[in-house]
Amino acid sequence: MTGRAEACSGIRRVSAFGIHGVLAALALAGATLIAPAAKAPPQISSGVTTGGAFTDLRADNGPRVAYALGGRLDLLFGRRAPGGMALGPYIDVTTAAFDTIEGGGGIAWLVPAGTPAFLFSMGGFARTSRFGLEPGAATTIFWGARSYNYQSSYALASGLFVQGRYGLAGDGHQADLVAGVQLDLEYFALPFVLAYEAVRR
Repeated sequence: MTGRAEACSGIRRVSAFGIHGVLAALALAGATLIAPAAKAPPQISSGVTTGGAFTDLRADNGPRVAYALGGRLDLLFGRRAPGGMALGPYIDVTTAAFDTIEGGGGIAWLVPAGTPAFLFSMGGFARTSRFGLEPGAATTIFWGARSYNYQSSYALASGLFVQGRYGLAGDGHQADLVAGVQLDLEYFALPFVLAYEAVRR
């Protein structure tokens, strides 16, 4: 009995050591992953999205072609260099032929692919139209230039995108496919900045 008790006690000590060792290893791994991201300042990007859309893909009278216009802002964390990945939230607003207003947000994942980069986004939105307020889900693939700013937190972003938007409830039965170009908002602000600087001189 004494030998069995000692054996059980040893097993408990080994098990406790194993659990503590696993917890310590997980804590060390987490600290290793979090530390680089903590040192990397977040990068903000904003832009105007414009293009065409095939809307009402689930409607009896669809699909129809519509002009799509919107705006987008994202805040990405963990990017320490131009070739690094990043993750963070985004918000956007868009309209299809000015018949709808759709605002939402979600999570964005930046994946570099050489000089350009892919940005994969997924989130939800609320759409207001003649059918009232309806919830939906959206997924977007962006491909283009995503600069890395060593001097400030703002990074330029311009490129192509394709997006799917799907209504989750309501009588609108939304199902839209959108494609177009995203242009950085700073390009639109630059003429006003130059004019302001010229006036100051």
